[in-house]
This record gives sequence, structure tokens and C-alpha cells, in this order.
Amino acid sequence: MPTVRLCAEILPTGSQCRQFALKGHPWCHAHYQPYRRELNADTREIVAMIPAMDLFTVTLMLANTVHTLRTKETPPLHAQAIFDASAARLERLLEEQALAALQNANPVRSGNSQQQNGLQVVPMK
Repeated sequence: MPTVRLCAEILPTGSQCRQFALKGHPWCHAHYQPYRRELNADTREIVAMIPAMDLFTVTLMLANTVHTLRTKETPPLHAQAIFDASAARLERLLEEQALAALQNANPVRSGNSQQQNGLQVVPMK
């Protein structure tokens, strides 16, 4: 009984391609060409970097992704993987901002009441 091999390509979402591999090759028809595999690798790299990005970098990367999607340089599924990872990062940044706002609203008072964690306005003499 012959065995069926699936494509060895890992998609930008991190899951394995579910198409049948071509005879004598590890990839399916869609991933047989090297530039397609390179595109997947580039998108996987971007998705892997997003959790460490700050708000400005995520915004620039999203703008770039929208541009490349409109010019058809980026396939829609690749853009979707980037958008999903960006949405998760933006949610995390929002949570961090809300937590920081709560901590600033309820500062822990120490024994020294003149100690503050911000800039102080001092009149000039």
C-alpha cells in the first residue's frame, strides 16, 4: 500500500501545509518554487518579530503590509497572519498601558512623602 506524503512547507501561521507533495519532492505544487518558500519564510520571520515590537514599529509594519497587499506583493493569507499577530500584540500593549495607568493612579506611598516618580516643576530664582 503506497504512503501519501504531505507538503513539508510550514505556512506563515506556523502550521504545516496540508496539500499532497509532488512525486519525488517534499513540496506540493504551490510550494515547489523556491521564491514561494522564501516568501513563507519572510512572513514567518515578521510574525515571529511582532511580539517584541513597540507601538510605533507595529504601526509602521501594518502600514507596509497594507501597501504590499494593495500592490499584490503580499498574498492575502500572509497579510492575514501578520494582521492576526499584530492584533494580539496591540492587545498586549493596550493591557500594559492600562496596567501602567492604574499603577500611576494609585501610587504606593513610601515613608518619604516628597519622593515622586515623575518630573517636578521647580520655580527659577
